[in-house]
Amino acid sequence: MTDPNLLPAQLRSWAENTLGPLTAVRRLPPGSSPVAVWHVVRGSDNARFHLKTAPSPGAFTRETFAYRHAVPALGSGNAPRLVATSARHLAMILTALPGTPLQQAQLTDTALKTVHWRAGMLVAELHQAGRPTTTARHDASALLSRLADTAARHADAAGDQLSAEDQKFVMALADHLRVLDRLPLGFIHGGGIEAGLRWSGTSRPALQDFDRARFAPVVVDFVHLAYGLWAERPPVRTAFFDGYGRALGAEERQALRCLTGLHAVRSLAESLDRADRADRTDRADQADQAAADTARTVLDRLKSDLRGGAW
Repeated sequence: MTDPNLLPAQLRSWAENTLGPLTAVRRLPPGSSPVAVWHVVRGSDNARFHLKTAPSPGAFTRETFAYRHAVPALGSGNAPRLVATSARHLAMILTALPGTPLQQAQLTDTALKTVHWRAGMLVAELHQAGRPTTTARHDASALLSRLADTAARHADAAGDQLSAEDQKFVMALADHLRVLDRLPLGFIHGGGIEAGLRWSGTSRPALQDFDRARFAPVVVDFVHLAYGLWAERPPVRTAFFDGYGRALGAEERQALRCLTGLHAVRSLAESLDRADRADRTDRADQADQAAADTARTVLDRLKSDLRGGAW
């Protein structure tokens, strides 16, 4: 059986034809991006790069479009730079960012607020990058309806983890999401902003992992943050939007509540699905139980916030 951590010979040959001989190759663990990524080092100058492979031609086209037409708006050093692509291998070579994932950094509350203020500025630049085609604009406008359509399936998969009242609440969130049609569109990161941020010891973070980037309602980019960090540390949310340059509009706030609730149900369903698999470890069980507990907490908080019908 082929070791999935090894860089396939054809990919290595292409990378070395592009960069020169490589002295180190290491498969990276999954982060905010589920695609295969290898960290490679060029022998001539020890320059570091990431070699990524896309899971499909459509994903390859989407991500390379992002790096060519939107990511440059973030400025030098604020995101990886696209070095080379291979449609044949569905692969791309990117410069590697310094630092560590922001989620792993141990920052004081003051430092975290400063970093998220800068992150808000960075995300604003991304959201304003590029102009969508007519097709992209149509797809972006239809995205919330498509997300709402998944609610029933995820609620059903959650089974007895949701009461009849919970099920009714989830479907109300989905129904309300379908009628929100005046949401600002932009070029979003799409993969979880917090997981994509890197920190290198300064107040300026950088952003990576654009494999889910696309034109969409910009509020979609805030769901993972609202689901976790912002709920725990409201001042960080305030700092982010100070950097972003504006507060969310009324319909955006409603959409964010709906999307956060649907994300909770999806997380609950996925944690239960993983728990049914045979090759489980105690650590995995604990992680899935924590994910389920978080989803439950988010749903209960939303139900409390929206009690009385005030969106």
